[in-house]
Amino acid sequence: MDKATKNEFLVQRRPMARYFYWMQVLMIVLVGIWFCGAGLLLAILHAITLGPWLSRRQSEAVHSWLQGTTLRVDQGVFFLKRKAIPLDRITDVVLAQGPLMKICGIWELRVQTAGTGQSVPEATLYGITDPEAARDMLLLARDEAVSGGFGEIG
Repeated sequence: MDKATKNEFLVQRRPMARYFYWMQVLMIVLVGIWFCGAGLLLAILHAITLGPWLSRRQSEAVHSWLQGTTLRVDQGVFFLKRKAIPLDRITDVVLAQGPLMKICGIWELRVQTAGTGQSVPEATLYGITDPEAARDMLLLARDEAVSGGFGEIG
């Protein structure tokens, strides 16, 4: 789809790549220590070989935009995940920032929907440039989609 026709959320690619990089290193250290005790060695190997490339590709692969009454989210490097979330199903949009995200200067928007039966968000948008404005825009679009579906009474 042409980017000019999308209402795409702008993303901070470099801070997001830095966040993905350090998350990968931390996960490798933890898994390496848990399974074989060589977590630090594996993390160093990953950090100097595959890590920079993979984290950059991950940040480039994240796209989210509003299309009509749908929030569309594309993610993934090896396994592509494409979601189309009807705006009228969105119940809440939560801004969250963990310690590593705070260091990297990014936020995540957790999009929660009705009817999933799970406590995990339907979609997570990382590194949005102005997260509060994006949350407000998403909730406003949701409100318009919900009110537009019922029409006026009277």
